[in-house]
Amino acid sequence: MPAHVAGAPKPGCTDRLNRRGNVMETFWQDLRYGVRMLARTPVLTVIIAITLGLGIGANTAIFSVVNALVLRPMAVPNPEELTVLAISHPGNEEPHGISYPDFQDYRKESSAFSEFAAFDLGFVGVTHGERSERMMVSYVTGDYFKMLGVKPLLGRLILPTEGLSAGADPVMVLGYDCWKRKFNGDPGVISQSMRVMGHAVTIVGVVSASFTGAYSVVLMDGYLPMGMNTYTPDNAEVFTKRDNHSLHVLARLKPGATLKQAQASLAVIADHLAAQYPDTDKGNKIYVFPEHLARPEPSSAQQNPLVAGIFLILVGLVLLVACVNVTNILLARAAAREKELAIRAAMGAGRARLVRQLLTEGGMLALLGGLTGLLFGWWASLGLQRIQIPGGIPFRIELSFDWRSFGYVAAVALASGILVGLVPALRASRSDLNQTLREGGRGMGGGIERHRLRNILVISQVAGSMILLIAGGLFIRSLGSAQTANLGFRTDHLISLSVDPSQINFDRPQTDQFYRELEGRVRALPGVMSASFAFSTPMGYYNLGGRVIAEGQTLAPGEKGIITGWNFVGTEYLRTMGVRLLRGREFTESDTEKSQPVAVINEQLARKLWPGQDAMGKRFSMNGAKGPYLEVVGITPTGKYGYMFEEPMPYFFAPLTQNYQSLHVMQVRTSGPPTSLASAFQTTVHEMQPSLPVYDVMTMEERLQGGNGFFLLQMGALFAGALGGLGLVLAVVGVYGVVSYSATQRTHEIGVRMALGAQRGDILQMVLRQGLILVAVGIGIGAAAALGLGRFMTNLLFGIKPHDPLTYSLVSLLLVTVAVVACLIPARRATRVDPMIALRYE
Repeated sequence: MPAHVAGAPKPGCTDRLNRRGNVMETFWQDLRYGVRMLARTPVLTVIIAITLGLGIGANTAIFSVVNALVLRPMAVPNPEELTVLAISHPGNEEPHGISYPDFQDYRKESSAFSEFAAFDLGFVGVTHGERSERMMVSYVTGDYFKMLGVKPLLGRLILPTEGLSAGADPVMVLGYDCWKRKFNGDPGVISQSMRVMGHAVTIVGVVSASFTGAYSVVLMDGYLPMGMNTYTPDNAEVFTKRDNHSLHVLARLKPGATLKQAQASLAVIADHLAAQYPDTDKGNKIYVFPEHLARPEPSSAQQNPLVAGIFLILVGLVLLVACVNVTNILLARAAAREKELAIRAAMGAGRARLVRQLLTEGGMLALLGGLTGLLFGWWASLGLQRIQIPGGIPFRIELSFDWRSFGYVAAVALASGILVGLVPALRASRSDLNQTLREGGRGMGGGIERHRLRNILVISQVAGSMILLIAGGLFIRSLGSAQTANLGFRTDHLISLSVDPSQINFDRPQTDQFYRELEGRVRALPGVMSASFAFSTPMGYYNLGGRVIAEGQTLAPGEKGIITGWNFVGTEYLRTMGVRLLRGREFTESDTEKSQPVAVINEQLARKLWPGQDAMGKRFSMNGAKGPYLEVVGITPTGKYGYMFEEPMPYFFAPLTQNYQSLHVMQVRTSGPPTSLASAFQTTVHEMQPSLPVYDVMTMEERLQGGNGFFLLQMGALFAGALGGLGLVLAVVGVYGVVSYSATQRTHEIGVRMALGAQRGDILQMVLRQGLILVAVGIGIGAAAALGLGRFMTNLLFGIKPHDPLTYSLVSLLLVTVAVVACLIPARRATRVDPMIALRYE
């Protein structure tokens, strides 16, 4: 055996190196040849890149939203350990916030978590120097920043020892964006004083730019200790009331602990609390969710994956339709190149070699499509980021690209390349070499099978487009249903504005005097028909609610009364809002603190409290059997109060004069366009109190576009409609391409038929029939698939069933119509064939 020469590769290594070198050389050959082939047909290459780019771009845009809302972890250390705790209780089965006393007990007794923190959200009036404005803040427990691992950019953050009691430690930490926008990034802002809700507060720090708050879709202007939450009337007893479920609770899992273990340990604590505090905690259930799923609220944890899944499926269908379209184009292109491939095979190229070449070209097309898709996706994402929810909420959705986005786009582009390249490659490599060379490459062998494949692809395109169009149609019909629904009030010629004199430290007598004078001045303005105050407004972001019991009602063990919502309103409120009184009266100036407490209830509450009885004159209590009892003086129809998707809910109105609130929303009905008076209303307020912030000045039509109104339906209709329209365009192009190609392939047959006496109408009918049969089959398959998908969309629709017959009929009619147009062009061209030229075609 010859000795191995030192420094020389071993024989086995040499073979492997040679093989590797041959593979790389072949790959570069395929790549160079592919570039030449694509450059030879630049128009076709651009069309394919744009087609794939549209599909990939739509996927990129939708995935960026899903990534931002559901997948991307919070920008804090070890975000995978973060969880959200929530409870449900009888009468409110949706997971929601936790009370401060319960939060304290869970924190003390739980063994599955290393740290806890809680926060609440709210708007506050802020006066700094001569400027007064409203800011969105988080009231946080002292361990909030420590648990999240957030560091200050300037100064310090709220300490674990701060905010442990009502009104304690009046300090504020500014959000980075607020510091830049409202304080011009001045480092000297630290230790400056400002007034928050009329109380002196010291600015102690600014958070880093990467942290925008734990509430995912809202940009926080600042952070206050939990003790300052007691400045707001609704949370004056936040530290003691166990039925005040206002806190968002975050907890960090201990190393090695699982969600299942944490859920089990919390359930034991919940049982102990139910036994110890049956009046407030009996029947409560505790939940623990991964933080990234419970955005923005715990109630979203079960819905978010479903919504994300539905839109990813829909956008995946767009990409599938695009890929099928490109595959059809490449099949026709492969047919034109069949002689070339046959010659290469005759010269020794094996089937694998030909497949690899065509797959390389498909991959290059997918790369071009991916780059084009990134541009389309980036452009669409910029548009989505500009969307703002009406109502003054600093809505924020960060759609920046990260490794998940790029990984998703890369995977989609790779799958597209395989999908669009594999079928034409396999089809071309199976052609009959002898027949192809003998026939001069006129067409690939196995014509019937080849047409069958192209027909299947077109059917798939139509079916995918049918699903997309039905989804879009359902969302659009749902939006239309919501916009014409009976809300229980009139939305026209109505404008509102909000003020809160407690933000400039007014006491109750000053506040009452201010509102009396403001109401009188506004009613005297030209163009004002009526005006009234209320604590909240329909479809707003804060509402009141709780349990009520009827006078003399005996509750069974475990019962706590009827869950209802309510609003405190002024005189002429029902008339101003256009709420219809079925019976009884509206509130008057005689309804004061010293008179009998009264209420106007809706029909739903009347049926719940006194089924089968006349509710007029009867009484009920918001505070249990101890009273005081409110007398029913009027009944209204049931309407919408807090949320467009809400089920018909019990509700009542009570006089503001009997239920003091410093925050008021003024509703004004005008004779002309309400926006023309907006500046006059603000001027009136500032003439009376120049430093008082005025906010949420908007018409009711504008308010209905907000997050609790039509916003989600509009976004669903926009996304689904855009995807459906894109799918329709791609399907039409696909149908046209196949019918046109088929008519061209049958030129000789058409010439023979016309030479034998066939009329132009017969030829037209023959070509149209072929395309319409494919469309009809695709519509049938797509409708069946859409029915299956529709079951998961039930909770996302308003007033429309997932199997809505009108939607299915209109979509089917639309597809048939555009298919007829797509088929008509090549069909008419086929009727103009000269029989003599066609017979010489061979």
